[in-house]
Amino acid sequence: MSEDSILVSWQHPDDPNGKVLQYSVYIKELDRSRDIASKSFKVPALQMNYHASGLNTKSRYEFWVTAHTSIGEGAPSTKATLSPSSRIPAKIASFDDKFVIPAKRNVKFPCIAVGSPSPDLTWKINEKDYVKSDRIRLLPDGSLQVTNVTKEDAGTYKCLVNNKFGQDMVTHELVVNGPPEPPMVILTSQTTDSITFKLRPEETDTTPIHGFIVHYKPEFGDWEKEEIGFNTDEYTLNHLWCGQGYQLYVIAYNSIGMGKPSPAVTTKTKGVEPTVPDARRFLEVSAGSVTLHLNAWQDGGCPMIYFVVEYKPKNQKDWTLVSNNVKPGGNFVVLDLNPATWYNLKVTAHNNAGFSIAEYEFAT
Repeated sequence: MSEDSILVSWQHPDDPNGKVLQYSVYIKELDRSRDIASKSFKVPALQMNYHASGLNTKSRYEFWVTAHTSIGEGAPSTKATLSPSSRIPAKIASFDDKFVIPAKRNVKFPCIAVGSPSPDLTWKINEKDYVKSDRIRLLPDGSLQVTNVTKEDAGTYKCLVNNKFGQDMVTHELVVNGPPEPPMVILTSQTTDSITFKLRPEETDTTPIHGFIVHYKPEFGDWEKEEIGFNTDEYTLNHLWCGQGYQLYVIAYNSIGMGKPSPAVTTKTKGVEPTVPDARRFLEVSAGSVTLHLNAWQDGGCPMIYFVVEYKPKNQKDWTLVSNNVKPGGNFVVLDLNPATWYNLKVTAHNNAGFSIAEYEFAT
């Protein structure tokens, strides 16, 4: 850093074997004619550098660092050898690092630059020049601070320093763990009472996913939801209405929160309205009544729910309601008809897919 000082920096140990309480910085002057004892200096646990000053400009020095935990002092680091100099190439006393943080937090990327003359310092974010903004700013010590990070801030942050004697660079990687991106929903099959689909998480999203929630509703119904486990590749919604249009979307979530919903998917369970039977199979006429063979109706894949039966003499305008809740199966008899009279009969058959209306003309 100057003619009689050197800045020593280090990284937190990969395996500290406990909580680091402090560091010891060892400095030893190297002299061919005699062995000089090393000196040590205590440094707080959060401080990752030490400014060694008052050095002999004509000597070479050896530096190493140890970490202390409650168990004791750890093994020494590798040793670095250097001499003070008035011609100091630009260097960065920070190390490449990877930052993994949740969204909406703040992060500071260190870039402690040394050199004489004082080096120029520039930052690049994902290979583009740093531009000051409300959330991203350069600090007096050369570090870059990003506040309220979003997933769009993820990527590489490079600090470059240079002077006339040299240049140096440090690269930091930022991974932002926010809520997951919306998954892709791929429909695979439908039955009369189920819809099956596959889930494909966004390929470029590295955010952890803990599960999914599917929201779905029939065309004329209310929204419902079901939870889906993370490892589920294919999922089936059961107990749905037959022959109904459905909307559904899926949200992925993790410990940070709920993601955005996937694009809504529209589909339909199998099944159609009942199929109208011909009169010969459906009607059995007698002098004072007509028998309806309800099993002559085809249900369209959706079970019949009920029938509405109405009739009127052919020459009259108004219909007479016999029943608006005839249960399916078996026969139904319309009584009290006049002999030798022409009638119109209207039957409305209902299932979950809808309804069909059949009109018949017959004479007793």
